[in-house]
Amino acid sequence: MAVCCFSKVSLKGTFLEYWPFGTDMFARLLYIKADDNDVLLVAMDTGDTARFATVQFREDVAAATGIDADRIWYHELQIHAAPGADVLLDDAIHAIAARVADEVNAMKTRMKEFTCEVTEAYAGTQFSYNREQYVHGLGGVTVWAGLKYDENGKPYSQDPGRMLLRGYTPDLPVFDKPIYFDNPNDPLAYLFVFKDLEGNILGTLSRFAAHPDVAVLFESHHVSDYKFNFDWPGYLCEDMENEFGAPAMYINGPCANLAMKKGFEGITTYDTSAAEAKRLGDLLANFLIEARKKKVTPLGNPDNCRTARYEIRLPIRDSLPASHADYPEGSREKDEAVAEAAMREAIDSGRPAHEIKSLIDDRYHATYMPLYLNRTCFFDDEVLKTRKATVDFNVLQLGDYLFMGVPGESMVEMTHWMRSTFTGSKTITLDQVNGYYSYMATPTSLTLGGYTYWYSWVGRDAIPTLKEEIVKAMDDFRSRS
Repeated sequence: MAVCCFSKVSLKGTFLEYWPFGTDMFARLLYIKADDNDVLLVAMDTGDTARFATVQFREDVAAATGIDADRIWYHELQIHAAPGADVLLDDAIHAIAARVADEVNAMKTRMKEFTCEVTEAYAGTQFSYNREQYVHGLGGVTVWAGLKYDENGKPYSQDPGRMLLRGYTPDLPVFDKPIYFDNPNDPLAYLFVFKDLEGNILGTLSRFAAHPDVAVLFESHHVSDYKFNFDWPGYLCEDMENEFGAPAMYINGPCANLAMKKGFEGITTYDTSAAEAKRLGDLLANFLIEARKKKVTPLGNPDNCRTARYEIRLPIRDSLPASHADYPEGSREKDEAVAEAAMREAIDSGRPAHEIKSLIDDRYHATYMPLYLNRTCFFDDEVLKTRKATVDFNVLQLGDYLFMGVPGESMVEMTHWMRSTFTGSKTITLDQVNGYYSYMATPTSLTLGGYTYWYSWVGRDAIPTLKEEIVKAMDDFRSRS
C-alpha cells in the first residue's frame, strides 16, 4: 500500500540574508512510502551546494526522521537569485536540515494512499532553447541573455558582444547573417497529479528543463538591486497551487545548455526581472494545465516504488593541479594574467579567430579554477592525486516511471541519452542531485569551447565513463526487483 504526502518549508532564517527577500524561498517536499520502501524528494530553491554539504543534510535528516540517507534526494533548482555555496555550509545546512526534518516528521502523520495521473506534454521550442552554438571559423559560443527572436520565434544573434568573448569582435562573414541557436533542447514537460482514494488532490509535481536565471536578468545591465527570488519555477508552483489547491513541487531536468526564451530589452531592474520570471512561470504552468485537460496517463502501480544511490568515480581534467600546494594563493591572478596576455597578443597580431577564441576560453578557465578547489567542488589532495572525483547517481522507480538524478549541471544530451537507453518518455531526468559540480562537459563541449568548456572540471572521458557506470547501476537496480 503506497502512501504519500507533499509539503514545503520556508528557508527564511536558516541562512545569511545578504539580500532582501523579493519572494520567499522554499524547500519543497514529497515523501512516498510503499511497504518497506520509501523516498524523500527535496527540491531546494538554492544554488551550487557542495556535495559534502548535501551529505551532511541527508545524514541530519536521516538521523531525525529514520529515513535512510540513501533514500533522500537533495535536488536544487540552481535558482540564480538564491543563496548559494558561500552560505549553504556548516550552520546553514544544519538549520535547513532541522527544519526539513521537523516537517517530514509531521508529514508522516498525514500520509494517504494515492493514485497519480501523469501528463506528458510536448512543448517543442516554445519555451526554451539551447544557448550554445558552433560559429563557423570561431568555435563554440554561449549566450546567457540578449538573443533576438525571428517571426517564428527562433532565437538568433549577430552580436559577438553577447557571446562571452571578452570584448573581442571577430571580423567574420558568418556574422553578416543571423546565427541561429537551434541545437536540440528538451521538449518534454511533465505534470504528475497525486490524488487520495476519494479523488482529493494531495499535491502536484512538475518537471521541465531550463535555467532559472531570469529574476537576475537585470544584472546584464549592470544594476545591483538584488533580491532573493524563486524565479519562474516558484511562480509556476504558485500557479499550480492556485489551480489544484494543494502543495506543488517543481523539479528541473539537465539544463546546462538550456535557457528559457526570456526577454531582454527594458529589463533593467529587479521588478522588471521578477515580472519576466513570473510571465514565463505562468506560461509554462498554463501550458501544463491545458495539456492535462486533453490527456492524462496512469502512473502505474504506486506500490512499485523503490530508490537507490550509486557512487561513481570520474576522471578530472588535466588542467587541474596535482595538489593544493601546487596552486598557492595568487595562482589564479597569475594564471589569468598570463592567459590574458596571450589572448591580447593574439588579437593584436591578427591571428585566426578560432585561435583567439581558444585563448579566450583558456583565460576564462583560469578564472574558475579556484571553484573546483575551494568553493564549488572542494576537491582535496586525494582527488587531485588520484585524478578522480566521486559523484552520485540516483534512481527512483515509481509506477511505470523512472526518475534518474545526475550530478552537477548536465547537458541536455544526457537527457536524450537516458531516454533512448532506458524507458523513453517515461524516463524523468533531474540534474544537481546530491551535490553541485559545475558543468558536466561532454567531449563535444571540450572540443568546441564556450562557457561549458571553461566552467568544467571533467576530463574528456568523464561523461562516457558516467554513462557506462549508469548502465551498470541500472543493471544492478533492476536485478534487485
